[in-house]
Amino acid sequence: GNPGDARPDDGSRKNRRMTRRGLLLVITGAAILAGVVINITSNPAARSLRSGDALESYNRRQLRSAALKKAHKKIRKIIKLESDATPTTPQARFSYGVSYDKDNCVEPEEVEYIAWTLRDLYEKHGIRAFPRNGFLLGIIRHGGFLPNENTPDADIGIMFEDVEPLRQSLNAWPWVKVGRFVLSMRETEDDWVSWKGSNPMTKDIYPFFGVRIKRGQFSIRAQSVYPYGEPGTTFYPRLNRADYNHESHTEEMIRYNKEGANYRLLDSGHLLNEKNNRDGKQIGTVFQSTFECMTLKQFYFTMIYVPCDYAETLDAFYGRYWNHVESRAKGGKGSYPAIKLTTKKAKQMLHGGPKPLCA
Repeated sequence: GNPGDARPDDGSRKNRRMTRRGLLLVITGAAILAGVVINITSNPAARSLRSGDALESYNRRQLRSAALKKAHKKIRKIIKLESDATPTTPQARFSYGVSYDKDNCVEPEEVEYIAWTLRDLYEKHGIRAFPRNGFLLGIIRHGGFLPNENTPDADIGIMFEDVEPLRQSLNAWPWVKVGRFVLSMRETEDDWVSWKGSNPMTKDIYPFFGVRIKRGQFSIRAQSVYPYGEPGTTFYPRLNRADYNHESHTEEMIRYNKEGANYRLLDSGHLLNEKNNRDGKQIGTVFQSTFECMTLKQFYFTMIYVPCDYAETLDAFYGRYWNHVESRAKGGKGSYPAIKLTTKKAKQMLHGGPKPLCA
């Protein structure tokens, strides 16, 4: 209380309290989850969670011990699910970051809703809706959305054979109610260059292509995967727009086919190449699978169903080198084809985790 004492102002004392709280939080977190490293820097945008051998928990406002305890339970459950599903195959577990940059992150609620929707449809109603294309690639290769994708896009495929019987039995159009979900069916749009909505075998027009899956305020769009030719074979149409991505996607399809992909002219069954490519012909990715088997994979802090033969599915989409990271289209647009990154840059992307969650 002497006048000559050097007393910190209110701001300094507040900063010290904040520092002590932050230190206590780190110590508490370390005690709860051994192996989880929490980096808290002076730059809020740089805050992240990284884990060497466990998944991380995320709390929107601050890292609390309760959130870490909850994450610990999820970690053990996920590891058990992975082990039970494929006991002889070691499963990768991915770390992920948290970002304050709203233009470069994914909302945790979106992650939870997507994963819950696909699980509920499959487990309770037998409807197979699952990640496809770049969404599937991001989950298998990074544990979430592709890190170099400007706008995260949940590409979902849905089995035509699972929805069509509901439409016929209920004589429903354009929507059908399934449990707590409403499935709204849409015909094929007329602006695709390589897809006209025609059955390659019968030439009949499919009754629907797009399916909007809605529950409450949340909705997500899925596109049909159809039976094709021989039993045990299915296909997904290639969607190209003339004024947007047709040229770049065609260039990619031909290159991927040279590397083992399976893009075909659907009406003839011929593998797409430079010589037989013509505008207006129906093109699709052909799978040697009916996707009867689904398995759970890590999707950030939760689990999501993907096809059991996800590696073969990715081969059909991207060829045998799908584990090598490529740049996304320039400016997020589809008018530029993907380009392979250097080996060094590809490794950095593979070890950097998926697109971060929003703080």
